[in-house]
Amino acid sequence: MPPLISVVTICYNAKNHLEKTILSVLSQTYQDIEYIIIDGGSTDGTVDIIHKYSERLFYWISEPDKGIYDAMNKGMDRATGSWINFMNAGDTFCDNEVIKNIFGYNDLSDYSVIYGDCYVSKLNQLQYLKASSMKKVHVQMPFCHQSSFIRKTRLRFSIDLKIAADYQMIYEYYRMNGISSFLYISKPISVFDATGISTTNNNLLQKEYGIVYKRTRNAYYYIYLCKQILKMVLLCQN
Repeated sequence: MPPLISVVTICYNAKNHLEKTILSVLSQTYQDIEYIIIDGGSTDGTVDIIHKYSERLFYWISEPDKGIYDAMNKGMDRATGSWINFMNAGDTFCDNEVIKNIFGYNDLSDYSVIYGDCYVSKLNQLQYLKASSMKKVHVQMPFCHQSSFIRKTRLRFSIDLKIAADYQMIYEYYRMNGISSFLYISKPISVFDATGISTTNNNLLQKEYGIVYKRTRNAYYYIYLCKQILKMVLLCQN
């Protein structure tokens, strides 16, 4: 029996981006999908767009939250599917057959995470981004969460992190189930809207990676510390 897939969209004041995401999800040819939208209390007309499609949604809510990962946790709490995908406002599936091609024909009972490649959209240009090897999971997030499906679990995102809680979540899946529980699909799954991502985000990401390394007892934490000490020494010398 084909599994039920929960697709969760997080949004806030996203009236110019949300509808294309909704249409991408609702246009999937795979039948067993429940669609959840968690809005952070938008005031720009985003809720009007949600209302437009409300009869085709499994669940939606618009209320203030404590950030994107708090909203993602709300989505996980409401999801009843065996697998969850997070397709945030502005992001889309690559085509209408993506979910069907993954779950419609394959026995995936041995896996806890399924992931693939993506297209990154920035400044009206598309760049193909191949997922990294899972051997790099000790160092960084190997794939974007828009191009992954995670088996439903009791794990939740750490809301004290701003942009690296998805990496912590994936690393916990790895710690619990091992690398053999990750299935790589060598095809693009999503188009990720990277508009607005800056070097400031990257600096914060590196800082939060250090927090995740420590929390998960990742051996790379000690390499990270050495790099930070070396960076401080070089700054002092200058």
